Amino acid sequence: MKLKDVPVLVTGGSGFVGSRIAAWLANEGAVVVALVRRAGVHPGLESPRITQVEGDFTDPMTAQRVCAGKVLVVHAAATISRDLAEALHVNVTGTGVLAAAARIAGCRRFIHISTLSVYDFQTGELSFDEDSPLRMLGGNYAHSPAASPFYGTTKAEGERALQIEIDRGLPATLFRLAAVLGVHPTSGWAVKVPAKVRDGQLALRGEGLDILPWTHVDSVVHAIAQSLDCPAAVGRAYNIVDGDVTWRDFAGEMRTWFPGAPPLPVISAAQVKPSDIFIRHCAGVRVRAELGYAPVRSYAEGMAEAGAWWRSKR
Repeated sequence: MKLKDVPVLVTGGSGFVGSRIAAWLANEGAVVVALVRRAGVHPGLESPRITQVEGDFTDPMTAQRVCAGKVLVVHAAATISRDLAEALHVNVTGTGVLAAAARIAGCRRFIHISTLSVYDFQTGELSFDEDSPLRMLGGNYAHSPAASPFYGTTKAEGERALQIEIDRGLPATLFRLAAVLGVHPTSGWAVKVPAKVRDGQLALRGEGLDILPWTHVDSVVHAIAQSLDCPAAVGRAYNIVDGDVTWRDFAGEMRTWFPGAPPLPVISAAQVKPSDIFIRHCAGVRVRAELGYAPVRSYAEGMAEAGAWWRSKR
């Protein structure tokens, strides 16, 4: 899709992933509306081709207003609230409201940013692909240190709400992201989780050999770009995962960023239950085969970027 002068809406514009997508779209020449809760100085939204609009996409009137005339809608907004009612309202109802507005407005492509946390990792499978079962409301699922008990479940329900609009004709593509590396004030894996490591609040299970699938925010943008040039991507979901790292290595490297940080707490192997595992290996074969995707940033680059950011804060 040629993006020069194309009108685009990005929800979650002030957030980590949303702001990086908005900046890329503006750099490609698109005319970007970034929907934000509060307009202001937000990293990534400095381009004159980006206009910040305050609003709540869960409100049908607002959703219709901001979707009107848009060729492309990128839905990157979500909440990690620990309040189930709020998580349902934003991640489920809001996704359905926005998707319906985009369909009615006749947008040519709807990009939905989701998460690997939608998968039901308690099924016993060791590897998950895009056809694996998703979490269901009412389940008691483990969750990542960067999210909440309801994030993965409500994002899965949000995908179901989106599917209703896809069945009605919305040309949508879903991206389920691994732990996203890259620096931004709202970044979970480069800011919030390292802060837990610094404060001794992130425990390792047993020997810390559980895995964490990862990607980089620049690779996420690359995947979206590839999908816009692929009509066959409409109606498809893609895992964006570039590799796995053990929690021992991931948290251990973070600990080196903080001189004097306490040792990482350890949960003994005897206390570990299979239901405590919040994530397993997720395959990224489909996106490579169908979109020609390849990572544009390595794990080492992402960690070096975050480490330099934290050292600059000292």
